[in-house]
Amino acid sequence: MTPTNDPRAALAQLVVRLRAAPPADRTRIVGELLPFLASPRVPLTVRSAAAGRALDALPDTQRAVQRVVRALTGRVSPSRGLARLRHLQRLTERSDALDAIIARRERKIKMSCPRCDVRLSRPEMAKHLWHEHGLMLVKSKTRSRARAVEAIRREHAATGEPNLIDRAGALDGERAVRILAAETATADETVLLRTAARERGAGLCPTCLADVVPQVPPPPPALAMANGRLAGDGFVARGGRVSPARARATLAAGAALIAFSLLTPVRVALILSLIAYVLTRVFLGTKTTPADRAVDAGWRKLAWKLVDRRDSARFLTRLCLTSVGLGDPFERASALSAVIARARGNVTERQLLATALALQIDDGGRLGRDRATGIAELLTPVFRGDQPADFAEFVLAVYLRVPRDPAERGRLRVLILLAAFRAELTARDVLDLCDVAPHVATAVQISPNYVAMMYGVWVNRTKRPWERVGYARTMFDAVVASPATAGKLLTHEPGLLLMGETDPGAEAELGPILVALGGVSVGGVQTSDPEADVYLESNGRVLVFGRYSLRVSGRLSETYPEELQEWLRFRDEVLMSYPTEFLESETPHTSRLLTPFVTQCQACGTKCLPVVGAVSYPWQNS
Repeated sequence: MTPTNDPRAALAQLVVRLRAAPPADRTRIVGELLPFLASPRVPLTVRSAAAGRALDALPDTQRAVQRVVRALTGRVSPSRGLARLRHLQRLTERSDALDAIIARRERKIKMSCPRCDVRLSRPEMAKHLWHEHGLMLVKSKTRSRARAVEAIRREHAATGEPNLIDRAGALDGERAVRILAAETATADETVLLRTAARERGAGLCPTCLADVVPQVPPPPPALAMANGRLAGDGFVARGGRVSPARARATLAAGAALIAFSLLTPVRVALILSLIAYVLTRVFLGTKTTPADRAVDAGWRKLAWKLVDRRDSARFLTRLCLTSVGLGDPFERASALSAVIARARGNVTERQLLATALALQIDDGGRLGRDRATGIAELLTPVFRGDQPADFAEFVLAVYLRVPRDPAERGRLRVLILLAAFRAELTARDVLDLCDVAPHVATAVQISPNYVAMMYGVWVNRTKRPWERVGYARTMFDAVVASPATAGKLLTHEPGLLLMGETDPGAEAELGPILVALGGVSVGGVQTSDPEADVYLESNGRVLVFGRYSLRVSGRLSETYPEELQEWLRFRDEVLMSYPTEFLESETPHTSRLLTPFVTQCQACGTKCLPVVGAVSYPWQNS
């Protein structure tokens, strides 16, 4: 086909001529161009582009523009013609005449509502769809508000245009602005939002940065106590008044003085009355505080009355919290057992059950039982899936209510990890739980690397790769077999992993070799560098261990420095590889642990795991 017979080539030649033609000749050239604008043999996109060139060349009058419009839309329906004109409108820089033509056609053309069959002009239909159905009219098609905002969101992600945020806000208000801001906000930009959320006891939604309140309720406040009086939730109990020890001793001394003065000389009576005073103060002095008496009164006077009342769960929970470390464990034992029995029979009183059981364990600890083991046993059903994970949060909230011995805290940390790993949880599972359960995190986590290294020791408990260096006990074994020793060591080295046994003479001088999160310790000093200098001086009486020098009374074995170097290398090559192996691998999450903590954002509906004072984690149920 020759160029003269090709309508596209002919149209292209006319457009080129139109560009170079003087203004007086442009109307004639446009007249030659009009048949090609109406020809179906030319693609519509080519015709539209040529029409745009023609409008830019013609004067902006109704008569001139109307000729081009008729040629482009003469053989199509009014609605399709209007769509072509809108496309042409975008191809021209400015044409008031074309805008007026489009406006007239829009008023004439009726559109049918897809929801209620009402026929209206385009402007009226846009209003109708928005106000009656919450829909938008976009390119003759209806879109929901959410779809329109989503389209703006995608465009903003691609272009970063700031005015798109204003458009989204006009469509969907603050929620849409928050969503767009959350997609691009950096950690520094959310500092103020996170700080404000922490003050409100909330986290931030990962999708829209709105407040997300944790699903698991915090423990209720303790009951108010003052001067032997306990009160809360409309209930009051008063402890019995006990006369001060000094007053009772004075009365006893006075009575003794009167009695003995009748039988003995006054000097002897005075001495005997003084003895009576001292004995009374020692043996009959007040051994309980007003707070103890108030707590005992609460259990004696109120607990038995309220144990069967449905509306008393909150008060009983507060009473259990208040009683930690106070009162007489023997006196409340029966009432506490009744509260536990009541809570076991009601699944909605899980917080009361956890609080009462934790108090029972604490009371046992005051009477000499192993408190750390008892708390760990309470958490075991959680890790097995027999109790929801928020039960662990409730139990540990009670345990951490009062200061605890560091040795006990250290043993509890290891015992909790032992219970979790026995239930086939992974290090990632434990850390996920710590992220959303602050009391669990306080009780368990030193650092993610510590949890991963403890998990690596647990996984390799059968292979025992450390035995190629020397015999060592894991902390899992130590806290069970030697709780006192393990607690003492964990007090000084919280990240302890292995206790290596060595030459008896060296162990008597420097203690066991301790392999921990921070390094290898011996004689109270620690080194983490696997290339550190380790050797003996002064005829085996001085051990150089990295930058430390340890002097001992006897001679150390010549193989002792080499053994320490082996432990340093083992820690660096094996133990330090566990965080990479167990935290960065794609291990599946145990969703059953986290389900009780999932919260739905009230603003955007996103399900997430709230973290107070931080951007929450999106919930992905695996």
